[in-house]
Amino acid sequence: SNKSVHEILTLASIVELEGVTDEDRKGIASVFYNRLNKKMSLGSDITTYYALKVELNERGLTDKEFNTANPYNTRGPKMNGKLPVGAISNFSEGSFEAVLNPDSNSYYYFVADKNGKTHFTKTYEEHIKVIKELKEKGVWIEW
Repeated sequence: SNKSVHEILTLASIVELEGVTDEDRKGIASVFYNRLNKKMSLGSDITTYYALKVELNERGLTDKEFNTANPYNTRGPKMNGKLPVGAISNFSEGSFEAVLNPDSNSYYYFVADKNGKTHFTKTYEEHIKVIKELKEKGVWIEW
């Protein structure tokens, strides 16, 4: 890998909380690498929850909170192409493996539904469409 040990461990900690299965984690790791390579933000909600010290199932976050500058908040300003300053959780061997050997794909977005299925998309427009469909089917996760 061209990433440092610190970067790999940090990314594995995010992949751990974003994915449910090891297969999904490989796809998620690929999305994150694709985003980093394009100097996009990771856009990981869980890093914002961690930055604000809010439990994932406690409540939804506001747009203002998602846009708060913080060295852990990958949705915040000035985080394009950057990882948080450190790990946000422990991680499994599966997440570590996913970061070392991610899937090869051209996805830039993903979202999970209430059933634990992860949906991958290439464009923001496709991503928004999937979210709309999940809401219509009643499988969108809301806190």
